[in-house]
Amino acid sequence: MDHLDEEALTRAGARERDALPAAQRAHLDSCAPCRSRVEGNARLAAALRRAEPRPAVPSFDALVAPRLGAAPDPVPVPTVRFGRALRLTLAVTLRQARLVPRLLWLVTLGGFAALAVAVLLVPQSGEVASAYLGPVSVALVTLGAVAVCDPRRDPRQESMRAMLVPPVAVWLARLTFVLGALVLTATAVSVLAAALPGSGHAAGSLIGSWLGPALLGVGLTTFGAVWRSPAVGLAFGAVSWTMSLVATRDDLVGTTVGSVVAAVWTHNGVALTLAALTLAAAARLAARSAERPIG
Repeated sequence: MDHLDEEALTRAGARERDALPAAQRAHLDSCAPCRSRVEGNARLAAALRRAEPRPAVPSFDALVAPRLGAAPDPVPVPTVRFGRALRLTLAVTLRQARLVPRLLWLVTLGGFAALAVAVLLVPQSGEVASAYLGPVSVALVTLGAVAVCDPRRDPRQESMRAMLVPPVAVWLARLTFVLGALVLTATAVSVLAAALPGSGHAAGSLIGSWLGPALLGVGLTTFGAVWRSPAVGLAFGAVSWTMSLVATRDDLVGTTVGSVVAAVWTHNGVALTLAALTLAAAARLAARSAERPIG
C-alpha cells in the first residue's frame, strides 16, 4: 500500500487517528515512515497549542448582563428650521392632491361653475346670489369634507402608518388642501356676484352668509366621520346644512327653536368657534386611533 497522504497524516497528528478508516490505521501500525511523520505533526500541533492557547469565551453574565441595565445613549434629535418645515408641509399638502377623488373636483367645481354662470346670465343676479349662493356653497364644502374622510383614505388605515409623517398630519394636510380649494372657489364666486351691476350685495356680506355655516358643517361632518363612519359624518353634515336653511326663514325667528338655530348658524362668531372645536375633537380622535396598535 502507498504511504498516507498529507491530509491523513495531519489528522492523525492532530489527535484524530480514530477518525481514519481502518485500512489507514492498519498502515500506520506497519509503516515506520508514516508513523514518524505523524509524530512530527503531533509535536508541531502541540507546540502551536502551547504558543497560542485556546481563547476563553466570557460568560453571559460577564459580557452582556452589565449592559442590560445601563441607560441607553441619547438619540440626537435633528433640528428642523422654519424654512424646511414649511417646505415639508407644502410638499405633504400638495401630495394629497393625487389622493383626492377626481369625481369630487368634477362635482364641487362644476357646481360652483354652474352657480357662477347663473349669476352672470340671470338678470336678477342679486336674487340668485342671495337665494342660492349660501346653500350651494355650504353643501359643496360639506361634500368635500365627506370625500376627505372616505374609508379608503381614513387616517386609521395601515398604509398611513408606514409614512414618516404622522397619519393625523397627513390627514389634516389633505383636509386643508381640499377645503382651502373649495373655500377659495366659493369666495371667487361671491366676489363675482358682488361685482356685477345691480347686485345690491357687498362681497363681505355674501362671503359671511355662507362661511360660518360651511365651516360648521365641515367640523360636524369631519367629527362624525372620524368618530364613527363617513355615513355618520354625512348625516351630521346634512343636519347642519338643513339648519343653515332653517336659520334664514323669517317665520321661525320668533320661536325658541328658530332663535337657537339662528344664534348658531347665522352668527359667524358662534359658528366658527363650534367649527374649530369640532375639528379639534376630530383631529384628537384621529390621533388617538392612529396610536392604537393594528389588530
